[in-house]
Amino acid sequence: MASTREVLSDDNKTLRVVQQEPADKPAELVETLAVGPVKSVVVLADGQQNIDAALKPRLIQLLGRGLLRAVREAQALCVVRAGFDGLLGSVLADSGQGMQVLGVAPSGRVVVPGEERDAEADAVPPVSGLTHLLLSTAGPWGSELRTKIDIAAALAGPQPGLLVVVGGGDDLMLEVRQAVRYRWPVLVVKGSGKAADALAGQWESGIATDDDPVVAEILADGNLTCVALGEKVGETVETVTRQVLRGTGGESVLRQAWRRFAAIDEAANRQQKDFMSTQERILYLGVLAVLLSIVYSQLPAPPEDPKAVWQFLDWARWLLGYVLIVVPIGISLLIAVTNRFKPGKRWVLMRSAAESIKREIYRYRLRATGYTADDTREKKLAEAVEGITRRLSRTEANTMALPIYKGPIPPVNTASPRDDGMSLLSTDQYVALRLEDQLGFYRRKTVTLEKDLSRLQIYVLLAGAAGTLLAALGGHFVIWIALTTAVASAAMTYLSYRQTESTLTVYNQTATDLDNILSWWTSLEPEEQSLRENIEALATHTEQVLAEELAGWTQRMTDALEKLRETQAEKDEAKRAAAVQEEQDREAKALLAAKGDAAVVGEAAPPGTGL
Repeated sequence: MASTREVLSDDNKTLRVVQQEPADKPAELVETLAVGPVKSVVVLADGQQNIDAALKPRLIQLLGRGLLRAVREAQALCVVRAGFDGLLGSVLADSGQGMQVLGVAPSGRVVVPGEERDAEADAVPPVSGLTHLLLSTAGPWGSELRTKIDIAAALAGPQPGLLVVVGGGDDLMLEVRQAVRYRWPVLVVKGSGKAADALAGQWESGIATDDDPVVAEILADGNLTCVALGEKVGETVETVTRQVLRGTGGESVLRQAWRRFAAIDEAANRQQKDFMSTQERILYLGVLAVLLSIVYSQLPAPPEDPKAVWQFLDWARWLLGYVLIVVPIGISLLIAVTNRFKPGKRWVLMRSAAESIKREIYRYRLRATGYTADDTREKKLAEAVEGITRRLSRTEANTMALPIYKGPIPPVNTASPRDDGMSLLSTDQYVALRLEDQLGFYRRKTVTLEKDLSRLQIYVLLAGAAGTLLAALGGHFVIWIALTTAVASAAMTYLSYRQTESTLTVYNQTATDLDNILSWWTSLEPEEQSLRENIEALATHTEQVLAEELAGWTQRMTDALEKLRETQAEKDEAKRAAAVQEEQDREAKALLAAKGDAAVVGEAAPPGTGL
């Protein structure tokens, strides 16, 4: 178990020192360190030793006014190497107030303040300005770098941290590779030192010098951003500040795209819920109207000398009469609301836009065609999202307000649970988090749709069989055929506007296409999977299959909604005409009855009464 103690640093501040034991896990060390609440983690890669004197003034500005200011604004934890204080200590002492700084060093390689120093040990004073010091297991300098990234990842939690590469440390590439394995973004300051310059050059060329396996892994899986430290250091400082704020959860094009997707997705779900609930109410009320009409017609007429039970039946007849007037009015009102606010059309439009944004997000993260260049990738994503949302705003969807999304990125149930939504993806990660995730979605949906389709078809068959039986029984049973017909019609209408059968067919086709893409990709040799043309084909075909499924679904739903609207309008008109005819018949019967009563009275009146 790690031991902990608190000492006073050279600047008379409390320094929490934690001694790691070989069996200690990063999660256990996080609890022992007792770092205060932080929103993110920024790691400064080892590289502050042997710095060119000519670069020091500019690097001091870069670290102080750029890196540390951004870390403080982002309320992040800064993790550094605790030894080799080239210039970091002075910068921290001057600009690190109000922030937490964790230093990591091998045990025995730094002198803990207030403790005796071993004369024979090759130990150095720790960097000034630390608030926490983690002493990893004993070893040479460089042995602590893996622990440094591992503990930073544990502190960062589910969201990726940020690694900033400044200078030219001897073991810098190992530290970068470890961060890449955690899928962290890496910010490289080109011109700050030999190692940083070498990494930036290899990243820009895409070729690892001497086929270095460490660099090759970084180039294949990394998410690097290079910033040049030019003569105008002020511009570099501002650029680094913005990049650090983005990398620690601040505003970025990718985060904006996720939020736009989430807002449209939430609005689409709300419109879908409104549309489905309204249509179900219409169907329920339609069946209820038929049932009540049959019951009303079967109520016996009260005799001339009514008793209590007949009074109750008369009251029930009166109540049912009013209900039979209200129910069609309610159906007409629901149909009018649907036609006026068009929740079904809005749902289709917004679902199409949301999925289109999601496709662009995954193409961006894979660095597929159009998103390969680092300097234009974010611009391309912004343009794509802008085009999608502009087209959406020119449809019926522009008459409703989109919600303000403040939830997690990515939104819950919109991506694989293993996907953080923000890191760039390797091909293997794309296959697992996008291709296999969507394949699993369509397979699960086909099972659900098959059950729904079978259940509703059974309802239709049972209603038809019941109608045949009632017709065979004859007599007063015949009138109930209208109810079985209404139930069968409601079930068929439900299948029609839900597009259950056609959706099941298309989902099966889509799942098969995705399965074929996965089989093709799996059959490739490892060297073939690394070829850019195969990676492009993987992304192109996967997103094309998803796009075609969405386009077909959009067209089918649009046609179904139009047909449903026309059918409901025809039924509504027929109901109004029937109601008018019924009212005319009732008035005619009342008029005939009145004339008959007048004739009877005239015959019975004595002469001379004037009647």
